[in-house]
Amino acid sequence: MTLLSQILGTLLFAASLFLPMKTAMAEQSSLQVDVLDTLVLDAPRVDGLKISELSGLAFDHMQDVLFAVSDKGRLFSFKLDLTGDNIAALLPLAGHRLVDPNGARMIDQGFNAEDIALYEDGTLAIVSETGPQIARFSRQGVWIENVNVPAALRDPAAQRSKKDGLESLALHPTLGLLSAPEEPLEHRERRTQTIYAATGQSFSYDTAEIGTTSIKAMDALPDGRLIVLERDVAADGVSLVPWLRLLNPGDCTKGLLCKTEVAKVEISKISDADFEGLARLTDDLFLIVSDDKIDGEQRSVFGLLRVRAMPAD
Repeated sequence: MTLLSQILGTLLFAASLFLPMKTAMAEQSSLQVDVLDTLVLDAPRVDGLKISELSGLAFDHMQDVLFAVSDKGRLFSFKLDLTGDNIAALLPLAGHRLVDPNGARMIDQGFNAEDIALYEDGTLAIVSETGPQIARFSRQGVWIENVNVPAALRDPAAQRSKKDGLESLALHPTLGLLSAPEEPLEHRERRTQTIYAATGQSFSYDTAEIGTTSIKAMDALPDGRLIVLERDVAADGVSLVPWLRLLNPGDCTKGLLCKTEVAKVEISKISDADFEGLARLTDDLFLIVSDDKIDGEQRSVFGLLRVRAMPAD
């Protein structure tokens, strides 16, 4: 064996040692999403109100009630029955219009509800993309008080467009209410999304691994990490592709982009659903809901997801 052959053999052996390790590292992800089941509501009614265009979800773990807010300015509650990995039933319990203390409809006052979060006392925080505005409501949909919008988001002129106002809301265990516009503010890079806290903190990340995205909803895990529901706006125009992103605000460094993990949500046989609502049901079960037309009809699609995220360090 020549010296050159020995050198080549040594290099090939060394490369073989590193390749399996690199493959394993590439396959390992801290976020995995499985779609367990879907359920389509064919526009039922409750308390005389049509259940449609649902844009935000929140789950009351104490009373086992699911809340949903509609673009139509309505608040609905449901009893969710899970059997194993299936949505056995979703029973509408009540429907209310969002109103002020005098009974006047909030939608007539420019309040365009987009997402919802549940306070510990059982009242609800609801965000309006116009205004922008965040308000506290009773469980019957009656306005209680306005809530401060993060300073960076108060000027509607800073939005990328009139339709790109506040879209998402989450209650974080230490940061309080978090919100984000659907698309980055006008002065930000289009692929740099930012989540804003009432404390004045903000957390930015890059979406280049997907492309340009819209933030549709988010929810906080008990350990403080965030699950963000995004939509790929660069899809083919027929398919609306939802993604989930895992972000740990505690790992973000001021002035730098946060590291995140993403996973595509594969909804079998449903490609035109615009998923806008997200709620954590258990440690690893989440529910998403669509408010868009499905096969040319206005129907709400619920998706039950198992989300596996590696424990935070």
